[in-house]
Amino acid sequence: MKKNVLSSVLIGLAVLGLSQSGASSISMDSEVQVAAVNKSWQKIKLIKNPDKKAQLIAVNKSWHAIEYIKNPDIEAQLAAVKSSWHAIKYIKNPDKKVQLLAIGQDENALMLIDNPDKDIQLEAVKQNYYMIKKIRNPSKETQLAAIEQSYHAIKYMKDPDVDVQLAAVKKDARAVQFIKNPSKEVQVAAVKQDYNAIKYIKNPDTQAAKLAYIGIVSGY
Repeated sequence: MKKNVLSSVLIGLAVLGLSQSGASSISMDSEVQVAAVNKSWQKIKLIKNPDKKAQLIAVNKSWHAIEYIKNPDIEAQLAAVKSSWHAIKYIKNPDKKVQLLAIGQDENALMLIDNPDKDIQLEAVKQNYYMIKKIRNPSKETQLAAIEQSYHAIKYMKDPDVDVQLAAVKKDARAVQFIKNPSKEVQVAAVKQDYNAIKYIKNPDTQAAKLAYIGIVSGY
């Protein structure tokens, strides 16, 4: 009975960030943290700066525990994501290994990562250009790599810069139809590639229209 009471007291101290005595704070803190999360993983919510062991116990009981751990240890990150790729949503600046593990389980994990590692972005779009749609704030290099796979990638990009637009229309002039308000430079590049591209341009620039007309008349 006394042992159970003592255990409850220690757990109470742990969640308050206290220890039985200053001299034994390091070892005692670890013990009471472990005791707390062993009783319930939800106790992790109440522990300030839980140690690695407590983190692992909590996430192994439930991956949801990762949401309540500030700056989780990489092993805790991996354990949580191994249990469910959805856990990546609650990890700020996840390690590259953690990102790879999550995406390996489900490509949709890319959408839950604010700034995926550059190498991961590139590998994803090289395997499937459509993955550009799942990347928040893709780098320019990633956008260009996606375009290299297919000009259709441009339609999944928000406000691509002029270099990316030019790469798309040079890949295939029909890409111009997916570009909102293409600049004169982009219009001209598209029409030079294929004069039929003019039909995809609303309010074409005079020079682009002229080039298209010459192409149609000349029949080239």
